[in-house]
Amino acid sequence: MSKLIGDTLPDDLVDALDGADLAAKVGPAYLLVTSDEDGTPRPCMLSAGETLALDGKRLRFALWRGSRTGANLERGGRALFCHVAPRTVVYVRGPVRALDGAPELNLDCFELEVDSVESDDHAGMPVTTGIAFAIERDDPAVVVEAWERQLAGLRAAT
Repeated sequence: MSKLIGDTLPDDLVDALDGADLAAKVGPAYLLVTSDEDGTPRPCMLSAGETLALDGKRLRFALWRGSRTGANLERGGRALFCHVAPRTVVYVRGPVRALDGAPELNLDCFELEVDSVESDDHAGMPVTTGIAFAIERDDPAVVVEAWERQLAGLRAAT
């Protein structure tokens, strides 16, 4: 059962999503859940190059322009952000607003204002692996360069 742990992001999650040392942050994936107009849950997988923690109260997302997740966030409302890693499961909820920014990158930018953070730890049955991805077709350095441009766009968005 999950339990409320506060209304700010844990420090380790802020550090993981601070936009620094991106080459070391290739692999972990994060889940953003929104709702379609009919209420159907819409999952979206994000990387550290598409998610930016400005501080413990604000998470920003860079999504491909025109995505269904972006359309859901554009309507406003709330979203759920999930971090699943060994021995750590965190659910972050809050209202989301669209940001102006990053038109040159063909991205839609959004900000979630954190209002609740829950932990889902199970004594005696810990999560042993997280959600992760691999870079198979591109040079990881090229991906990291793209992430740096995306996060610069997210930082500059208003």
